[in-house]
Formats: sequence, structure tokens, C-alpha cells
Amino acid sequence: MARAPRKGDAPRLADCLAEVRGGRPAPVYLLDGDPFLTMRAAREIAFALVPEAQRSLNLVELDAAASPAEVAAELATTGLFGGTKGVLVQEPAFLTSKEDAGEAFGRARQAWADGRQREGARRLLALAAKAGWTAADLAPPPEGAASGEWRERQRERWRRELEVDLEEGGGLEFVAQAARLALERDMKAAREDAAALERLLSQGLPPGHVLVVAAGKVDGRLPLVKRLAAAGRRVTVAVETEGQWNERRPVLGPVLEALAAGTGKTFRRDAEARLAELVGEDARTLAAEVAKLVAYVGDRAEVRADDVDEVVSRVAEDPFYALGNAVEQRDLAAALAVLRRSLGGGASPHMLLGSLAATVRRLLVERERARSAAGGRRLASFGEWSAEVLPSIQPEELGDRKPYGLWMKYQAAMRFSREELLDALARLAEVDHAVKTGGDGRVLLERALLATLPAGERERRTA
Repeated sequence: MARAPRKGDAPRLADCLAEVRGGRPAPVYLLDGDPFLTMRAAREIAFALVPEAQRSLNLVELDAAASPAEVAAELATTGLFGGTKGVLVQEPAFLTSKEDAGEAFGRARQAWADGRQREGARRLLALAAKAGWTAADLAPPPEGAASGEWRERQRERWRRELEVDLEEGGGLEFVAQAARLALERDMKAAREDAAALERLLSQGLPPGHVLVVAAGKVDGRLPLVKRLAAAGRRVTVAVETEGQWNERRPVLGPVLEALAAGTGKTFRRDAEARLAELVGEDARTLAAEVAKLVAYVGDRAEVRADDVDEVVSRVAEDPFYALGNAVEQRDLAAALAVLRRSLGGGASPHMLLGSLAATVRRLLVERERARSAAGGRRLASFGEWSAEVLPSIQPEELGDRKPYGLWMKYQAAMRFSREELLDALARLAEVDHAVKTGGDGRVLLERALLATLPAGERERRTA
């Protein structure tokens, strides 16, 4: 049996489930990380806590708009027939920060689009309450949402107070419709006064009462987050990553195992790698794709990479450094693929051009720095580079960066001649002018890559 977490340990979900099933639950389980995975884990804990026959009476679920006072009231109320009582709170707005308002708004709008209008409206009101707004402040005037003055006022206030852009994806229409529904049903966002819940946590929850919070992303600076964690267990449930900072990749094995539990299916390593490439860290999308793959393979026990290619469409975005990495490797195919995916996903040609120019400038700087310190001699090791080049770098320029990272940039720079890098920089300046005067960004950037990374020269090393 898994042991209960010791003080100072980072609790694991498996340990928490073991102590709940063993009849020794902690008073509080605060689950943060990926919203989909935290809700899945919270339900596991709640269902282990309260037997199925008693859940209709002894398991209370509260949505994102619940206030700390409402949570405290439910925790203080004894179950109708006694016994263990669980209170499950889903992504409470009172644990998030204003900086995460964009994500919270997106989840509210998605709930509305999925037909869960009440939940969408309550989520919107909870978010609006962070700026001190009510449903009346959000609702359009009687003449309708098309009022220019109302639209401009909403756009400005949401941008200024919560950094939410209502122009994207019909945000204004969602606000208008949800606010009307809230007014019709007299829905109100409760105040975020945490005093009642903090007082209950200080006194201790009634025996047999357990709070389970599927928080998703939380603001760790909030005193209430710290109090909840101190009262029980705080567990981070998210897709893990591995690799260096500029080549991070998701580790999907444990998540795939959990999502496929009970199906009799396993995922080969090549299938895991392909899913990581196509889906990334989006656990909700990953769960949907796993369900499709399980159905697709039929009686076969293993899911392979070719199955993934047949069923799964690419939804993962390339990290911002992917284009620069491909250029540094002189990998034309990879660079063109990243460019096309990025543009297809809505990335601006100006942004991609800036990324390319920054990459070429950095390579040129590191090549010239080494040339000044060591002449034309190629430096063969990190130790040699450290002895020759590192002393020439001013501390304020180095800052918090690791010297090894600059050594890696030097190695990438040496895959190009000095003339190639200078030509590439001049070429990108011409592209910049052409794009700003109406040129086709996609075509111009592709031509720049073709000229900078001639096909068949990926492994070239120029002294």
C-alpha cells in the first residue's frame, strides 16, 4: 500500500487515493495543473471518498462561480444521513489571478458554446466580479448588442481591467448573451470574501468532511491557496515535460496509461512520440484522441504510430523557438514545415521574420565573438571555448544565462560561414521591406529559407 505523504514531500495522486481508500483522508485536497487532468483526478478522489450509494446526498459539486463563503457553508453542513461528506469544487474563480483572465474567459465561452449556458454565464460573472462588475454592467442596452457605444465600452474595459480581447472568436456576442441570461435568471456573482472559509480551515473541518478542489491554474500568491495547501494536500496534476529548455517535449506515457485504463490497450513508444508531436500537452484533446484510437485499432492490443497518423490531426502549436532551432541545424525541411504550420495556425509573418532575424543575428554575434578571441581557429570543446571566449563576455551581458548555452550557439554558428550569415541578415532585411510594402509573407519567407539553407547541406560544417 502506498504510504501517506510525509511532511516536506510533494504529494502524489496515487498516495492521496491510497489514504482515502484506506479510510484516512486529509481534510483538503487541492489539485492544480492541467484543468482537465485536475478535474479527472478530483472525481477519482471524491468517488473513492463517498460510496456510490451515498453520492446523491453526501457529495456536493460546486462550479467555478462558487464563493469561498458558499464552500464554507457546504463544508459546515452535515450530510443528510451522516457519514463522510465530500465537497468538490471545479476551477473556483477565487483561486485564480487577473493575469489568467484570458484562459478563464475562454473556458466560460466554451461552456456556453457546448450548450452549458448556465455554467458559461456563471463563469463569466465570477470573472467579471474580479473587476467589480455585475451582470447589469455587462448587459447591452435595450436596443441590442449592436450598439456601437456599448461595444466600444466593453472592448476597452475588458482590455484595460482583465487584458481580455473581446474581438476574438465572438467574445462580444458571448458577453451580451450571457449577461442577458444572468439578468433574466437573477444570477449574481458572490463576493470573494475568503474570511468564512479561512476561519473554517483554521478551526478544522467537521469530522468526516473533506474538501476536494479541482483548481486547474491557481494564483500561488493568494493567502487562501496557501491555507488550503497547509490544511491538507496540494497535488500538481499535469503532463510532464523533458529535455532542455529550448527543446522541451511532453512525456505522455503516464497520461496515456491512465486514459487507456480499462480498455486493454497500450501505446507503443513511437505512438506516444507521434501523439506528443501532433497533440502536445493538451490533455483534454489527448483524451478525445485516445478514445478514437482505442476504437480504431479494434481487437489489436497495441496502438502504433501509423494508427496515430491515420486518426489524429495536428493541433499542437510549434514552440516559439522551433523555427530558430531548425535554422541552427541547417534543416531546411524542418524549417519550412514549422513556417507553414505557424502561418497556417495564424502566426504573423512579421513575428516569424523577427524570430528568424534574431536567430541569424545571434549566430553572427557568437561567430564574431569567437573569431575576435581565437582568430580563425575552430574551438573543439566547451573547455577550450570557456578558456578563449568566455572571459571576453561582460557579466552584465551574460546575466543569468548559462555559458554552455552560448557554447551551443557558437557550435550552431560554425555550421555557417561568416558570409552566409551576413547574406542571410541582408536577405531578411529585404524581406522585411517587401512584406511591409504588400509582399506575400509566406512566399518571401520560404524563399529566404531556401536561400539560407540550401537543400542537402544540413550536415555542412564550415570552419
